[in-house]
Amino acid sequence: MPRLRTATSDDYLTTGIAYAFHPHRDTWYSAPMMQVNWWLPIYDVSPNNVVAFHPAYFDQGIANGSASYNYYQWNRDSRALAASQIGVDTRVQPKPEQPIELDPQIRPVPPVGGVMVFSGAQLHSSVPNVSGRTRISVDFRTVNRLDVESGRGAPNVDSHCTGTTMRDYLRVSDLERLPADVIAPYDQGVTDELLEYAVFNG
Repeated sequence: MPRLRTATSDDYLTTGIAYAFHPHRDTWYSAPMMQVNWWLPIYDVSPNNVVAFHPAYFDQGIANGSASYNYYQWNRDSRALAASQIGVDTRVQPKPEQPIELDPQIRPVPPVGGVMVFSGAQLHSSVPNVSGRTRISVDFRTVNRLDVESGRGAPNVDSHCTGTTMRDYLRVSDLERLPADVIAPYDQGVTDELLEYAVFNG
């Protein structure tokens, strides 16, 4: 589903929908390797308030905390706490566990009406907003069902999470979700309790 995002300037607000993401791959958060991200600015953006990509790590794995992340457990226990995360977001999320060289980095600046499309497996981060203006954008994620069924996607260089976001995708034509048998291969390593929660709440 499309989500509205904001990034306020000069650390005014960095939690909730304004959460400033550290370097990460979406695949650390149980996104599948074939996920494609779409990012659209609502107002003009600049290199000082966009998303940065870190190409040195596109095919190089790094130590990170994804092994302790389960998407179903996050939805059950942590998502509801979002409103209480004022000032500092204390919820445990996968992060790099080694020093990261942010340069070289790429900062695309799409125009209003434009779109940035990238792989959820690419290492990226929120640029610290020092532009003096709040960034407002919309983003969403997609998968191609043929890719899902064949397991075709980006190489997994360092993602070790469990659970899957597969139940979140809706087919554009009729808002149907992926069938259970298509999702099942992506649920390896999930406890029966969490799987029951995911199916019931999916």
